[in-house]
Amino acid sequence: MNSLELKEMLLSKKVLCSVFGHKLILKRNVTPNFREFECSCCHSQFTNDDKGMKTSLTPHLREVNETLFNFYNRRHAVA
Repeated sequence: MNSLELKEMLLSKKVLCSVFGHKLILKRNVTPNFREFECSCCHSQFTNDDKGMKTSLTPHLREVNETLFNFYNRRHAVA
């Protein structure tokens, strides 16, 4: 498979997701209220924002989720 075929395949998956919507699967529970999702079709990643809506997972949000995950686990660690 050359790079042109790969680009066309990826573009067709993104078009399917833009028409029919993403098929989100749970990737990770950050806290009980925050989760990370991934589209099983186009492999785009999403997370919850502060209002509970799904938003694209940027490097900044990934870092925020990782920090939140560490704080949550330290707070709820079984001693």
